[in-house]
Amino acid sequence: MRHRSAHLAALAALALLVPRAALGAPRYRLKLGFVIGAGTPIDVAARRLADLVRQRTEGEVEIVVYPGGRLGDERAMIEGVQLGTIDMSLTTTGPIGGFAPEFHVLDLPYLFPSYEAAYTYLDGDPGKKLLALLDRRGVHGLAFFENGWRSFTSSRHPLRVPQDLKGQKIRVMESPVYMGLIRALAATPTPMAYSELPRALSGGVIDGQENPAVNIYSARLYESQPFMIRDQHTYNVFIFKVNGKLWRSLPDRIQRVLDDTAAEVRDFERKLNREADGEFIRRLEAKGMQVHLPTASELRAWQAATAPVYEETTRFLGGTWVADTVQFRRDWDAGKYRADEQRYVERFANMAVPLDEVLRTLR
Repeated sequence: MRHRSAHLAALAALALLVPRAALGAPRYRLKLGFVIGAGTPIDVAARRLADLVRQRTEGEVEIVVYPGGRLGDERAMIEGVQLGTIDMSLTTTGPIGGFAPEFHVLDLPYLFPSYEAAYTYLDGDPGKKLLALLDRRGVHGLAFFENGWRSFTSSRHPLRVPQDLKGQKIRVMESPVYMGLIRALAATPTPMAYSELPRALSGGVIDGQENPAVNIYSARLYESQPFMIRDQHTYNVFIFKVNGKLWRSLPDRIQRVLDDTAAEVRDFERKLNREADGEFIRRLEAKGMQVHLPTASELRAWQAATAPVYEETTRFLGGTWVADTVQFRRDWDAGKYRADEQRYVERFANMAVPLDEVLRTLR
């Protein structure tokens, strides 16, 4: 770990010594797309990634960032990366299941009790096994970035206990696990693209949805969703991936730069997103949204109501993915990963991130 940190520090120092004017014409111009809007933590991170990669390859690689669904919805972008019409994308777990269904194990409700637990799973062997599955589909997975904790909102009435969602139409990602989650709460799941969400909510086509706080704020969902519960039913990721044929064509030195920079910016984006989450909860409240933090007993009720999703997921996912992931959670609760937890706590404790840049953009 010390060697890796020293290597990253050396790369960063070298980047600062390369004047922008000295960078040559790019040999590789790569398109990177995602559906979340400009100014959000993932957008800030994507632009940071592009700058660092350009500097560290001395201008040989230029990554052009396309936020806000400019390259299509998430399914279209995954297909684009697979076909090579899009070079890179950051997409969530919902539509990735059509290409590698095993990723839906990450959608299990109330799976991770903390950020550190999620990071340990994603950056460890289970996460590496998931990313490796993409190679069979013509896509190369690089890292898991952070979308954040997903929570429910509604236009109907306050949300405190599972019965409060009964009978409501709730937008979900294109994921059988999320649809099972909504059905377990006696509500009706309505899959749709993120770009369609604000209009569907304002038009009353659906009653509610679930997303991280920064996405709720940046899409102005508070205008039609006065009620929210911070139940944090899933920790959601962005999967950073590149076209497989393109990846194999890149020289080893460029692959190393992309690998190292992706890991560095992944941590940067996680810290930025964590800090933004609390701030945007406060902003949602300032906009008049009633945000309920569930009590321990209320949270146990949500967990109990959605527990059948685990068995349902086991039936369609196949293999031992659910069992192995449940075992990870048991081992985490038993203290097996305490050293990993402490390492992540220390890693993020003193990391500085430009939260003001996000707050200025998303007023």
